[in-house]
Amino acid sequence: MADRMTALEAHRAGKMPLPPGYELEHGADVLLLRRGDGSVAATFSARGVTPAQVTKTAEEDHRRNRRRTA
Repeated sequence: MADRMTALEAHRAGKMPLPPGYELEHGADVLLLRRGDGSVAATFSARGVTPAQVTKTAEEDHRRNRRRTA
């Protein structure tokens, strides 16, 4: 269901789970994936990215950052 939506549509519909503290910010055809501290984890084209791509990137970043702080 969310796979047929853009990442922005899925996020707005609450159908794109992100790790704790991660948020998606939209501006000028760009999506910013932000960590809990406000830093940017990744940027995406708002038109071409799928929900699965954003979720995978967020999960990978979350795992990397947990290892650094553990």
